Amino acid sequence: MEDRERIDYHINQIASILGLAQPVGFMLSYEIGDIWIDVYIDKGYEGWGNRTYTISVPKSKGEKLKSFVESVGGDTSNMMADSERVYASLTQEDWELLSPSVMNLL
Repeated sequence: MEDRERIDYHINQIASILGLAQPVGFMLSYEIGDIWIDVYIDKGYEGWGNRTYTISVPKSKGEKLKSFVESVGGDTSNMMADSERVYASLTQEDWELLSPSVMNLL
């Protein structure tokens, strides 16, 4: 079974256990110290794909996050902030470049 089929199977199992309809999107959230990482996967015509990664840090680390994203040529124009945190959304390609050094944000 290839990865997309496995993802489809397991997401459908989770939805079934929770008594939900088949989803068109799925998100996993991680917390590493004060770094929050959300991974969102869309379901399109070809199955699960189009991953978006959102990293958020406390406002005090906002500039560090911006520099971090810029270091791989990521788009910082869509970075957002609320009263407590700064958020950056990354493509799968940007995430693959950044993920080995994400702990530098701690």
